[in-house]
Amino acid sequence: MGNEKSKQASTPPQECAQWRRMTWGNTEKERLMKEIRNLKPPGEEWSEFRILMHGQISAGKSSFLNTVGSIFQERIVSRAIVGVGSTSVTKKFTPYRLRDKKTGSYLPFALCDVMGMETRDGQWTLPEDIISAAKGHMKDGYEFNPASPLKHDPSEKPPVKDQAHCIIYIVAADQLSLLSNNILDKLKRVRNELSDLGLPQVVLLTKVDAACPLVKEDLCNVYKSSYIKQQIQRCSQKIGIPITHILPVTNYHEEISLNDDIDVLTLTALLQILHFASDRFENVLQGFC
Repeated sequence: MGNEKSKQASTPPQECAQWRRMTWGNTEKERLMKEIRNLKPPGEEWSEFRILMHGQISAGKSSFLNTVGSIFQERIVSRAIVGVGSTSVTKKFTPYRLRDKKTGSYLPFALCDVMGMETRDGQWTLPEDIISAAKGHMKDGYEFNPASPLKHDPSEKPPVKDQAHCIIYIVAADQLSLLSNNILDKLKRVRNELSDLGLPQVVLLTKVDAACPLVKEDLCNVYKSSYIKQQIQRCSQKIGIPITHILPVTNYHEEISLNDDIDVLTLTALLQILHFASDRFENVLQGFC
């Protein structure tokens, strides 16, 4: 009896009423791809959205980039090296531009990958470096040094095209409880400074299939899972990001062919991120930041 009660207590809550509207299927996938292809920053002087990604080690930062690339290349790709241990494999600041197989052109955004968080204090991307990258001070290929942040002229103001237009925090749904106070403090420091700059910020809650059996059984249940809903609420409380800015996804990690459900969930999140980035440009045009 005791073991049975313990097992029941450790099982995530299951199905509830659908709490976000979602359309699935290949038709929706094609619609989302078309809309993303046709997006452009407002204003003639800007050509792409720059999205800055950072987060937990092995939470799926590089995997998200590869998943987006896979969708638009119509095959599984490996642009960014993916790690599986407790050490970040991303050592340099790398803005990835992804090509669309259908048009042969680059998509209208760059996904900027940075060194992830480490489990040991100080052995991750320093908050100062995340802030420098977001402000546009960091050059492509800059090699991170956990012992010393990037030095730059504080009076310099890089052009808007070099700045980040939306920040993504990558957090694994099955590792949310493992976010230490040390990591949370650094995340909040970054969030507070970037909020002062008016930069939109989003959490990608990854590995939702690993976190919830209902979602693992069928990804289309993600917005019917009370457990995923609770994890989003906890994430909002821990990091201070609004629930509307927390988007669940699952990345390709063992598949060798594409799956429409993974693609639709990924594209839905990506489109929302690009809309937020577009809002950033609108605020710049109107002189709000």
